Amino acid sequence: MSETPSPESNISDTNSESNMSENDISESISSESTVSEMEALETPKPVLKIKSHDGDISIVAKYKGEISIKPINLKFIMATLWWEKAPELETFFNVLELTIKRALKEVYPHNKLSMNYRYCANDHLEDASEIVVEIESLMADDTEVKVEGDSIVLMGKDNRGFFKKLTSFRRKVIEKVQKEI
Repeated sequence: MSETPSPESNISDTNSESNMSENDISESISSESTVSEMEALETPKPVLKIKSHDGDISIVAKYKGEISIKPINLKFIMATLWWEKAPELETFFNVLELTIKRALKEVYPHNKLSMNYRYCANDHLEDASEIVVEIESLMADDTEVKVEGDSIVLMGKDNRGFFKKLTSFRRKVIEKVQKEI
């Protein structure tokens, strides 16, 4: 004898199939949202690297496989500024800012570059033998730029006397700079 399935068992089978399809749909929706979230997270950001070697600073900008390298020759710049009796530190910051903008613009075209950095000197700027520049944030047209090698240390000969060195902590200079170029 052949058994015919009861109508109740067909209903329960149909419900379980519809439940499975709802689960499959919800899983596929959640996996699609995860994929879109992953794509959003994996959107590449421009990267800026700052390297130094023997009196030269290299500004390296990277974005989607494109690379731009711009050097800054400190000895040449400082000698020129000394010869012309120009303000060294202010001019150095201007050269650094413009070089960063130029390197980034070659790989990631933008109109506005916002920089936040601070510098710290171990004495008055005229007498300082060490100046540390730390880049805190960099934005190109509201896109965050990842900064690697975010500090530059400028060191020179320390010609200060003993007492001037001893009391320099009182004259230490720390300045924050916010610029839009």
